[in-house]
Amino acid sequence: MTLRDLTGKERQAAQKAGAQFRWPCFTKAITDRGVELTTGEILEADTVIVAIGDQPDLEFLPKTVQTERGFIKVDDAYQTSDPQIFAIGDAVRLGLLTDAIGAGRKAAQAIDDLFHGRRPKQALRPMMDPRRVKLEYFDPRRLAFDSLDQCAGECASCGSCRDCGVCVAICPQAAISRVSGQNGDFEMVVNPERCIGCGFCAGACPCGIWNLVENDPLE
Repeated sequence: MTLRDLTGKERQAAQKAGAQFRWPCFTKAITDRGVELTTGEILEADTVIVAIGDQPDLEFLPKTVQTERGFIKVDDAYQTSDPQIFAIGDAVRLGLLTDAIGAGRKAAQAIDDLFHGRRPKQALRPMMDPRRVKLEYFDPRRLAFDSLDQCAGECASCGSCRDCGVCVAICPQAAISRVSGQNGDFEMVVNPERCIGCGFCAGACPCGIWNLVENDPLE
């Protein structure tokens, strides 16, 4: 099997039954013999089941909720065309679990604002382009996490710094330093007198945290 998402007792039961899990495998074509990989290897099979995700079943929605191309249409606060209904997750757009968690928090904040007669706050920063996230330090073989901190450290989709220290180590001018806060938090601080705008930090960061801002042109 080329699936890697099956974990825990389900995976153990499948392995006892003779199933084999292989990852990473990249499919080139489905042939009469089975699955042809990009490496040229043929995984022989009588039956090939293609699992590429599900489309949401939205038939239960009232007519007051607008949809678009098979998904629920929402605004920046995940409020639908019916002001009493909010929607998140794959019903809105296909994505990762962390995308749904982040959307849920934004929707909950918007609902709380409405309950208290406030206008829902807009996001402080736009969602990061997922193409900027790198996977050099992500271990897909991990099947469980001992703590929330460990889970956050392995996350490769939320766009939050996980304190790997790569930016501090790679900066050629030692312009980046880690500053600890009073509550156990921290921030990465850039010394503008040392930064030369080389972009090494932005290129190395696995979470896409760093951005380079172009200087104002000299008059």
